[in-house]
Formats: sequence, C-alpha cells, structure tokens
Amino acid sequence: AFSFTGCKGNKNDEQKDATVAIASLNDLNGKKVAVQNDTTSDYFAQALLDKGEIKFEILRYEKIIQCYDDMALKRVDAILVDEVVAAAYMDVSKVVWSNTEGEPIGICIKKGNDDFAAIVEKLIDTFYFDGTIATIANKYFGRNVTEGVRTVTAAPELDLSKLKTLNEGVLKVGMEVGYPPMEYVDTDGITPIGFDVELAGKIAEKLGLKLEIVNTAWDGIFAALDNSEFDMIMSSVSITPERQEKFILTEPYISNKIVLVVPGP
Repeated sequence: AFSFTGCKGNKNDEQKDATVAIASLNDLNGKKVAVQNDTTSDYFAQALLDKGEIKFEILRYEKIIQCYDDMALKRVDAILVDEVVAAAYMDVSKVVWSNTEGEPIGICIKKGNDDFAAIVEKLIDTFYFDGTIATIANKYFGRNVTEGVRTVTAAPELDLSKLKTLNEGVLKVGMEVGYPPMEYVDTDGITPIGFDVELAGKIAEKLGLKLEIVNTAWDGIFAALDNSEFDMIMSSVSITPERQEKFILTEPYISNKIVLVVPGP
C-alpha cells in the first residue's frame, strides 16, 4: 500500500519524496514519466495511474527520441519504453524495472488480404527456420531476442501462386522511422536501417519485389494502411485485441517487454 502527501502536506515530506531515487515502479510517486504517445507503454502508464496506487505525471511525446532528450535535460525523471528500444540507449540510460511478460509484436496487414498475410506468415517461419531472423536480431540487439517466440522444426513450403503483383513489383512497408534499433536513419541522415527494415528487405527479396519504406507518423500509420498507402505495417506493432478487430496481425515475429529507464549508466 502507498501513502500520498496532499497539496497541504508536510513540506519536508515533499522534499524527501522528490529526492527518492527511482529503482522500481513504486518510486514513481510524484515523478514525471515520459512515453511515446499512443503506444503500449502509454497504455501501460495510464493503466498504472488509473489504479490510484501511485501518483505521477505522464508526459506524452510524438517521437521516442524526444523522451530521451527531455530526460537528459531533466524535464522528465524516467521513461516507460519497449525493451528493444531501450537497448539502443544504454549509453545514456539504465533499466531499473521490466515487466515479467513480453508483449507480442506482429506485422499488420489490411483486412481482406488473407492470401498475402498467409504468405508473410510462411516467410517469417522460413526466416526462423534458416536462422535469418536470429542473425538480424544479434546484429541490432546484441543478442537473440527471438528465442522462444516461434518454434519451426521444418522448412515451410512457400507457394507464391496466390501472391498478386503488389504496386508494380514493389513491396511498400509503412514504418515510423525513428524508433531505434527497430527502424531508424543511418548516419547519412537518409537511409532507413534497423531490425524491421532489414527483415522487411528479406521479405521483399523472397517475394521478388523491391522494398519501399514509407516513413509515416505513428498517429496516422493505421489510417494510412486502411487507405492502402502501403501493403503492410512493420513498425514494432504490438498485437492487441483492438487491432486484431480492425486488421490482420501475423503471429508474433518478436517478443518485447515494457521497461522503466532512468538516466545512466
């Protein structure tokens, strides 16, 4: 149980609370917590606040890099973020808490494109079986975060006969390119790179198509898919019941955890 100091509480208690180091969720009382808007971390933070056991302020940002920038400037005390993203910022932050269960991440496809979705599922299985996805994971995360997500014991049989020609030989993939190490821009300031980018390239290659990344803001990415602006979203999309009602979500191709980070190391 928690006890909270009201607006007329003891000043010494308030000063004491303000100096408490954040080592877990229990230490967030009175703190400012950054999240990227409309993400599972955002939903998790709001649900935690709604329980009423801990009182803190949620600051929502359009880009994850803005969360880290403001933490560096001491405008926020901590960030709730995906584990795979936190791994890209370990030089400036440290993880002090992690949820026990990973959240499944899938590829999002417009309703009605069942044949295409089935082919994508087979391709993911193929990359699990031949080790491609483990290689990409080790490259961007420094470890194989795909272990235990899928068990593929035999090479899948790929039947591309039902694949309709997409966008005149191009596979268009919607991403918000600003979420390292999943999808971000290389040092040239132009070229998209990252786990999702490389995996999307492997999918396009197997389909005999040219990959085109459509950089789209997160708050409009699902509407853009509905408008057929690209063939699928591959941008760290958490599989939720709400999204499954509106779209086709593949089985998970990677698992992820929400973590709490503070300045560090």
